[in-house]
Amino acid sequence: MSIFRTDSILLKPNDRELGEIFGAELTTPEQAAGYAEKLRGMGARNVLVSMAEKGAVLLDENGVLHKCGVCSGTVRNSVGAGDSMVAGFVAGAVNGDYDYALKLGTACGGATAFSDGLAKRPLIDELLKQL
Repeated sequence: MSIFRTDSILLKPNDRELGEIFGAELTTPEQAAGYAEKLRGMGARNVLVSMAEKGAVLLDENGVLHKCGVCSGTVRNSVGAGDSMVAGFVAGAVNGDYDYALKLGTACGGATAFSDGLAKRPLIDELLKQL
């Protein structure tokens, strides 16, 4: 029995979680992309991998790899940053523009990490300009 569903529209592991799934240590975005491809081969449509200070990668449903750097800021609390990233990605992907969706997700995750609570729109917009 699988510990997760691979037939999901979006899987969003971080690099540590993705490495644990496959028993590997991931240190580069390229390695994360390779394992994201394995998840796509298992049925996942889009695989978004957050990698903290190394940025994020998205292997989209068309097999296209997207990479994004990180936003500058001071981490105050990372609780909820991954969920904020997913929310931003989903909001940005509504029109099918996965480059924008990845950037918006990254900005939302960063805005939450750089805040005492959840991300607020002014900070998201500011961070989006960095990407």
